[in-house]
Amino acid sequence: MQPVKTYLANRQSNKYTVCLILLLLVINILQNRVFGIYVKGLLGNYGLPFLSWALLVAFVFWLPRVRSRIRLRQRPLLIWIALVCILITVLGFMVQGAMSGFGKSPYDHSLKGIIINLLVLGITLVGTEMARAWLMNRHFFRHPLLGVSTLGLVFTLLSYPWNKFLNLSTGLAAVKFVGSDFLPTLAQNLLATYLAFLGGPLPPIIYRGGVLAIERLSPVLPMNNWPAQTLIGIVVPVLGILLVRQVFYEENKIKSRRNGQDGYLGWTLTAVISVLVMWFAMGVFSYSPQVIITGSMQPAMNIGDVAIVHKLPKDKIRSEVQVDDIILFPMGEIKVIHRVIGITERDGNYFYATKGDANDAPDSGWTLQDNVLGKVVMVVPKAGWPSLLLRGAVD
Repeated sequence: MQPVKTYLANRQSNKYTVCLILLLLVINILQNRVFGIYVKGLLGNYGLPFLSWALLVAFVFWLPRVRSRIRLRQRPLLIWIALVCILITVLGFMVQGAMSGFGKSPYDHSLKGIIINLLVLGITLVGTEMARAWLMNRHFFRHPLLGVSTLGLVFTLLSYPWNKFLNLSTGLAAVKFVGSDFLPTLAQNLLATYLAFLGGPLPPIIYRGGVLAIERLSPVLPMNNWPAQTLIGIVVPVLGILLVRQVFYEENKIKSRRNGQDGYLGWTLTAVISVLVMWFAMGVFSYSPQVIITGSMQPAMNIGDVAIVHKLPKDKIRSEVQVDDIILFPMGEIKVIHRVIGITERDGNYFYATKGDANDAPDSGWTLQDNVLGKVVMVVPKAGWPSLLLRGAVD
């Protein structure tokens, strides 16, 4: 018995973790610096990446087994939950499409393109989720909150090519990337990591595979509207986390009472993500949403639309605000969004004449440059209706 115990202890030493992490990093470096750059064509873009991830799958399959949180008999239930999360994602796409419209999918839908993408993306997905599940249950079995947060962030960063970060040359580009891409991907990875913690690699493979299939195989997708993508892309995985948590603890009532640490996992993750959303909504990134409550700017803006306002520093207003721009400024006790129709200079100060597109006459008086609160950079159709309905219910 003693030799067996020693053998098992050696098999589960940290050297396997180091090897797995190094293999992930090497694949990431090759995909960013070699494949498609020095080795081009079908081999460099698809063949070598496929072989790299196949090697990682074989390595993880060879590693010593680690057990997931749930019992074997509960895994079919977790698989059904993963399928429900896919359904929630489909509903999220539909809501986003209703907010911003649908457009033609940019992905290759030829038979050859579908087969190649399914093979490469499929082996990448399997390798990623096998590595995620092994690391999560090997090192964070007793600290799930730390593990879900850490691995969710790590696998989010590994999912992006390096030039994605290097090309963020402006503040608006960074905000769009964080809102429409990074935060939704992080939310998906948090849900996938939680599923991997509970049920091993199969549930997150089903969930993320379903999401990828929707994105790559659907002939139409929601239009690229980053505020709507931020909202839907974060809310949908959060709903999934809440669903998984609720069902899991309903099935394990006795155990969840004994160990309350895991019981707060879903709520804690939800709180963290909600704080990120609120930061965006409150303008931490210098961009804030404003719900349109009047028809003075029709047809450019309708009641219930959301205007994304870029808050400008005082020294940038002169250079950034031009005739025909739409600005946010105070008018008495309220804030107004109207179009600039004229600019004049008096004693070194700039003043702006404004008018609502649907109004017959310009606004009374001129707006001093220091009173300009920001410039509208984007409009999200219909996104403010929940806020208006809530205000009506409260009033």
